[in-house]
Amino acid sequence: MKKKIVLFIVIAVVAALSVSVLLTGCTTIDMSKAGPDEIKEYGKLVVATSPDFPPFENLDQAGNVVGWDIDVAQALADKLGVKLEVQQMEFDAVLSSVAAGKVHIGMAGISNTEERDKSVDFSMNVFNSSQMIIVREDNTSITGPMDLAGKTVAVQAGTIGNWLAEMDEDYAYNFDDDGNVLLDEPLLGEPRTVTKLSSGLMAIQQVKNGQADAVILDKLPAQTIVANLNAEGGAQLKILETSVYDDAYAFAIGEGNTALKAWIDSALEELIADGTFDELNEKWFGSSEE
Repeated sequence: MKKKIVLFIVIAVVAALSVSVLLTGCTTIDMSKAGPDEIKEYGKLVVATSPDFPPFENLDQAGNVVGWDIDVAQALADKLGVKLEVQQMEFDAVLSSVAAGKVHIGMAGISNTEERDKSVDFSMNVFNSSQMIIVREDNTSITGPMDLAGKTVAVQAGTIGNWLAEMDEDYAYNFDDDGNVLLDEPLLGEPRTVTKLSSGLMAIQQVKNGQADAVILDKLPAQTIVANLNAEGGAQLKILETSVYDDAYAFAIGEGNTALKAWIDSALEELIADGTFDELNEKWFGSSEE
């Protein structure tokens, strides 16, 4: 009986060691280095997004991720002849997922900035945007960016609006001709408190509920969210006419992945030339203008 028990133990140990060796031998694919040929071989285009940024990406009633970015992603996948896989995450995890090689592309209304370009590369710019201020309709104390001084401002974490509200030197100030920041020329008044939320919707709800004085958010998502919240009744919201900051969106790819960047830029140029961009702009924004 003892011999059988010992034999069983030896077999179990050998089996466990075999599994350990197999697991150790497995390697995770670094998608940040994959060019178009590697993606074709892989059989799918993996895209990271944060579905809380309508009309660029959000969840429909069935729980599917839809939006302008997602339709462009599908068009790119079709050109490659592969399936599209969309991975959902919070916005501030999108770029880190691209940098870590967990996805091929980040597509989430991402502003192309020098700071972000340090960890990832970007495609050509695909959409122009502006950072706008949202307040309650009955708010008469905030009429422009400088009026944010001493106020409570809610933002979506990891966004340009977040960095503006926190008076980041790369965003919240003017620069001289040599690129030096002019700390005596801010673009907005310095808020007293900055409340960071995981989505633009949650940030704007703080204003609607009286928990924050204002929000800084991208123009088109702001328009969509404000319209939806106003339709629900209760305190009404408005978007101020003067923007705080103008920027442009692009798609994030792995640092140094020149092959994928070249292919994406060429594919995007084709989508612009054949009218696909105009169709998507009309579908999601009601206008053919970028």
